[in-house]
Amino acid sequence: MAMFGTNFTRIIGAAVVIAVSFAAQVSAQDGPKDSPKDSKVNPEEREKIEQVVQEYLLENPEIIALAFRELQRRQTMARMGPAIEMYRDYLEKDPATPVIGNPNGDVTMVEFFDYRCGFCRRHFPEVMKLVREDGNIRYIPRQFPILDRQGETPVSYLASRAALAAHKQGKFEEFHIATMTSKGSLTEAQLYQIAASLGLNVERLKADMNDRLVIKSVQNTLAIGKDIGFEGTPGYIIGEDVITGAEGYGRMLQAVTRARRAASLASAE
Repeated sequence: MAMFGTNFTRIIGAAVVIAVSFAAQVSAQDGPKDSPKDSKVNPEEREKIEQVVQEYLLENPEIIALAFRELQRRQTMARMGPAIEMYRDYLEKDPATPVIGNPNGDVTMVEFFDYRCGFCRRHFPEVMKLVREDGNIRYIPRQFPILDRQGETPVSYLASRAALAAHKQGKFEEFHIATMTSKGSLTEAQLYQIAASLGLNVERLKADMNDRLVIKSVQNTLAIGKDIGFEGTPGYIIGEDVITGAEGYGRMLQAVTRARRAASLASAE
């Protein structure tokens, strides 16, 4: 709560400074040009401006929420952005990586997830709703199995390898959707049951799960995700935006819209 209070104060302060600066510019433009005092706001004017800003923010509190979210986005990108840019080409353009949605889409959404993550699974319908309704998103699920514990069957790791093995048989999307929407706690036996129900050759799947490139792909994504700074799942990279957690359809749509607008502005330059 202390951090929120500090950021809230910073946002209000910034709003007041902007408003006062704007008023000073207007005053300087409208007043007599030969007076050096025209560029300054006197205490009475400043108090009136601050009162107007305060009333406006109280009447439109959603502005504060938007500003706070933008502050968080900038802070997150400042922390994680350099590593993201270093790995972006691999994360978004590796030809061996399966893509869901439109493979030629104008916005790429990379998700770091774990098949056993409850937040990932509950958020998955929102992800697919966005991908289906938009129709122009390249959705790249990246295997980030971090929930396995020492002494237990590494089901998250096995599920990641099984999904990439299913990709070798042309059914990654089907396997991914079936696994993410499966009921109950995921088990190794359930992975093979899902594969069989989709018509996959289970024996081939098991063999491909031990393919060195499959194993390396999972290891690479684990290392990259940790290097970027993801500490949990789900985590999303959408253009110049990072979403850490299951923040819902609206938040993802906002990031997609921002990415699309930035790409449009860049192409116009």
